[in-house]
Amino acid sequence: MRRAFWLGVGLGGAAAGGALLALSAYMAHVITRPRRSQPAAAREVAAELEDVTFRTSDGLTLHGWYWPTPQARAALVVAHGFGMTRVELLELARGLRSCGYAILLFDFRAHGASEGRRSTMGFQEAEDIVAGVHFLRGHPDLRGCSIGVLGISMGGAAALLATAREPAIGAVVADSAFATLHEVAAGGLRALYRLPPFPFAPLIVHFGEALTGHRIAANRPVDAVAAIAPRPLLLIHGVQDRLIPLSNAQALYAAASAPRELWVVPDVGHASAHHQMPDEYLARVDTFFGRALTPARP
Repeated sequence: MRRAFWLGVGLGGAAAGGALLALSAYMAHVITRPRRSQPAAAREVAAELEDVTFRTSDGLTLHGWYWPTPQARAALVVAHGFGMTRVELLELARGLRSCGYAILLFDFRAHGASEGRRSTMGFQEAEDIVAGVHFLRGHPDLRGCSIGVLGISMGGAAALLATAREPAIGAVVADSAFATLHEVAAGGLRALYRLPPFPFAPLIVHFGEALTGHRIAANRPVDAVAAIAPRPLLLIHGVQDRLIPLSNAQALYAAASAPRELWVVPDVGHASAHHQMPDEYLARVDTFFGRALTPARP
């Protein structure tokens, strides 16, 4: 009897462990393969928009829209979040263009129309932003223009990593960025699936590394943010963000060096400040980039 009991316990434990691994592997697959949607052609969206492509350092072709403006004050790369495309940030880009900035909107790897099979949750996406900056630097209409980056959620984390690496980026705005990939994995498990961070978060990250072929556990903007100085940094975060809690922005701010700013937005959830208060959002971002970026010479 005792033997049968322990055999049953062992089999039950093995089944539970197998189920845990299978669920973690499935969630890693889902997280690294965002659902795709194809943006419309530029001419169907706005007459001034141009369809563009550019290549990343690891050989992927990314698709985007370039939105010129006469005598641009500066140029901005605008980077979307996980599971989004450039379309979701079109109105924000329109507002920034009305303030005198030339805009590059693009789809991250494995999103929208861009190449790539797996998302790395901001780790390799930082190189996508760097490739976009190089595209703007090489554009004949933008000679002498300073370049800034604005990223939201995963795009914000990638923007911090990219700015730390790329000296051509003159200033950065990170909205709802995470401090470490573990933090966003833990927050997502709690907020979306009501699952405990342990043991799921480390297992999902482990399987994510196996699927993407990259050490995505090293995706830690909090370790890179100090390298942005002396270029200006603006962090934006909603108090009601359940996916990536406000503590992430506070950790990033503490790790960064001056000049840095933190706008904590009351009564706002994840990555939604630009939707809920578009006028104030645009005014704050414009003021920040207006101070931070050297105006283009005529």
